[in-house]
Amino acid sequence: MKNFQDYEKDLLQYTESFMVTEHLGRGQYNKTSFDFQNDAEKFRDNIKSTNPLARIAVYAICKHPTRPAVNLIVS
Repeated sequence: MKNFQDYEKDLLQYTESFMVTEHLGRGQYNKTSFDFQNDAEKFRDNIKSTNPLARIAVYAICKHPTRPAVNLIVS
């Protein structure tokens, strides 16, 4: 691997699911799991349309066969 983009591209080939995480307050989060990235992003967009100030992220849950599980922010 040459750089972090190659590393992330390699990890994303082993994505198992996507997680939408919304920060609710100090140490409190709402997490919702999805099988597809576009479903997760639609869910995030729906929350942002009702609450434009929401702090929310979409993560890819990647489980590479030779490395530990990694969460990557995809949007």
